[in-house]
Amino acid sequence: MNRKLIYICILSLIMGAVSCEKKQQSDNQDNNTTIETPDEKPEPEPEPEPEPEPEVPSYPAGITVNEHTFNHSDGKTTRYFLARMDFKNHPELRFNVIKNTPKRKPSYVYENFNTNLGTPYIISNAGYFAGSTSVSLIISNGFCDVIAPRSMNWPNDENYKHSIHPVRAAFGQMDDGSFTIDWVFCCEPTSRVHYSFPSPLENNEQTETFMTDEPTTDTPGAKVWKPKNAIGGGPMLVVDGKDVSTESYWRECFDSGGTAAFSRVPRTALGLTEDGCVILIVCDGRGMLGSAGLKLSELAGVLIEHGAVKAMNLDGGGSSAIIGLEGKLLNWPSDSGTSETAIERAVASCISFGI
Repeated sequence: MNRKLIYICILSLIMGAVSCEKKQQSDNQDNNTTIETPDEKPEPEPEPEPEPEPEVPSYPAGITVNEHTFNHSDGKTTRYFLARMDFKNHPELRFNVIKNTPKRKPSYVYENFNTNLGTPYIISNAGYFAGSTSVSLIISNGFCDVIAPRSMNWPNDENYKHSIHPVRAAFGQMDDGSFTIDWVFCCEPTSRVHYSFPSPLENNEQTETFMTDEPTTDTPGAKVWKPKNAIGGGPMLVVDGKDVSTESYWRECFDSGGTAAFSRVPRTALGLTEDGCVILIVCDGRGMLGSAGLKLSELAGVLIEHGAVKAMNLDGGGSSAIIGLEGKLLNWPSDSGTSETAIERAVASCISFGI
């Protein structure tokens, strides 16, 4: 064999062996390589459940309370609160009249409310009083605590001219749950039975003409008036959706009593709407928080604007106060003066709305 050929064959064998060794080393390296896997991430912790929103206190169905502003033509304004109670669609609502002996602030009445009368959501001042005695009708749960005034010295005890027999407005809830506002007089004082009349009869302070005798059960138009709950006051403000405040003021004999029909002062009033709602209005006055107050005719106009077809005035001035949700005093009674905190007046009677 040719030497050169032999040399080529040997060289090929050597080269093949080297190639096989390298391949084997490469395979061994591949077999020994550790495949790294990414670190496993821990499961995320569940987000904490959001804390429930605290319940916001609210009035029960059928009761709404809103703040309003009355703009006077002279640029002044009056702040008032309007509570509307829909008894027609929510017969579960309750109306109560509370006699306070001794006199109590409306907020006290709220905090110490008689649970037998339900749960109050609105409380306001109510009828007139002299000293510690109510001089307005009070009927609570069928019992007449105070009869409507049967006579008074006119114009007052110090300047006596006449004994008069005022026939005044009263707000009542009958046994069937319906409401009425009427002119009433206690014709049977022994049994404390009241009668309603179609007008304040023949009294008129403006002309100084008065009935010589008190009304009786035989007086034309007299009808037995027996509400379950009732509060007296006056004068009548609205009849058949019309303002009767000025005429009623004179005929119910309030001029001598300080009701001040023609002055802007704090007021409290009750009204009835065509759709079966009771409305309560309490306005601030005497400059409290910039509020001017309302004349009786302005108050009647506000009531009519809010749908009243019949309405009456209650005690006002420093007595006017309305307690709302959770016992909060909503208005700023005029007895507060320049005080940094609101000051309520203790009163002889209150009314409440609730369930």
